[in-house]
Amino acid sequence: MYLYTSLALTIASGIGFTYGVVRFFRNKSALYVRMIVFAVGCAMLGRLFETLQLLVTGTLNDGFNVGMLGVIGSFLFLFSANFGQMDSIVDDHFPEFRKTRIISFAAPLVVAALWFVLVAAKGISKTTLWFGVEAVFIAQASYFHLKHLIINDIDYGLIRSIRSYNLLALVYALLCMLEMLVKSFNLPAFFAVAVCVLQFAVLLAILPILERGVKKWTT
Repeated sequence: MYLYTSLALTIASGIGFTYGVVRFFRNKSALYVRMIVFAVGCAMLGRLFETLQLLVTGTLNDGFNVGMLGVIGSFLFLFSANFGQMDSIVDDHFPEFRKTRIISFAAPLVVAALWFVLVAAKGISKTTLWFGVEAVFIAQASYFHLKHLIINDIDYGLIRSIRSYNLLALVYALLCMLEMLVKSFNLPAFFAVAVCVLQFAVLLAILPILERGVKKWTT
């Protein structure tokens, strides 16, 4: 089952990454967009490693495996795209956005809560610790995705135009955390398939949705 789900996600992220390269690297697209393409590319490489390891050995290593770097790299790119220039444009530490900044911590708190559920059930091990490392990067990225989803828009609809993208990215972050639980608990196959199907859809849709939003910046 994990082989099939990993293969499906390798295909989805590969299609998404190829789409991003074709659409955003043939012309001078914004660095913000290109970083998100690289995020999907990292997801593809991580899934490809998992698929190959499952084909060769039939199982994933306990604790660290190279595929985890795909998750870490993916969310590091998503975090970097929002942190800095994009966030300073929409919120240059304006006092009126203090409530929004506080509410946005709900996303990383949910990520942390899901990891603590895993630790409470399985205890501290190499696997749960490395899942915790992944969760740190997922939490950081999820904060900005939620923030840019709920913050008041600025002139020219900069944030409104990419809210659908931020929603998909936030959903993807939560799905990656749920995948950790699926891999750690002996859950029925239905849960693994459901998480896989949703991730498949997000990886296919995230760059086209982003492209549609970014086009509104210049129209």
